[in-house]
Amino acid sequence: MKIAIVGYWKMGQVVEKHALNRGDEVVAIIDPAQNTQKEDLLKVDFDVIIEFCVPQVALDNLKFYAQNNFKVVMASTGWWEHLDEVKDLFSMSEGAIIWSGNFSLGVNLFYQMLDNMSKMMNKFTEYDVMAHEFHHNMKIDSPSGTLINIWDIILENTDSKTSKQTNSLTDRAIKPEELHLTSTRGWHIPWTHSVMYDSMFDTIELKHTARTKDGFAIWSIVCWEWLKDKQWFFDIKDFTKSL
Repeated sequence: MKIAIVGYWKMGQVVEKHALNRGDEVVAIIDPAQNTQKEDLLKVDFDVIIEFCVPQVALDNLKFYAQNNFKVVMASTGWWEHLDEVKDLFSMSEGAIIWSGNFSLGVNLFYQMLDNMSKMMNKFTEYDVMAHEFHHNMKIDSPSGTLINIWDIILENTDSKTSKQTNSLTDRAIKPEELHLTSTRGWHIPWTHSVMYDSMFDTIELKHTARTKDGFAIWSIVCWEWLKDKQWFFDIKDFTKSL
């Protein structure tokens, strides 16, 4: 497989390491530090783009990929408000995309557990639900894409929650219909996401903690193997349902 890596900071380097270990070929690295830009991809023969980039450029990159019929594993975050636009772009493209705010297999199994758990807990009004995340202090977006995905799952399955609240509340209490999503950023803290169902009597917690970046990289490569014969727009749930 011939891979083009877009974004060569920490995650891009981990992707390169695992791709080479698998016998794949990295034919292009697009990164400002290497004086390369996305237009350079037009000069390269590659099978797939794997992108771990900053949110500021993600949407422009996606438009470029769709217009040029590229296939992409999209791990960049911070563009969710343009999701419908990106779907439309790839529906008119001969390319394909699979995206996720988190390509870790463990996190996506966590999503499936949360889907089942939130459907079950919806029957019990004695419990309120909240979610929190910890990330290292170099994380750019807050809340993370993973926490937003958690919100989507809970909202879909919980009648009592109709909106999210990601801000600190300094002048009022949380409203019953709001799901409080909170974030902490600090030094080298492991990536941790937890969902808590709390009642007067007890607390039930579902938690995932990532130890290394390797899981994100390996599964982004595996997702390409699933995507390579496909066209259009997919998210990580389409992949995990096929396992």
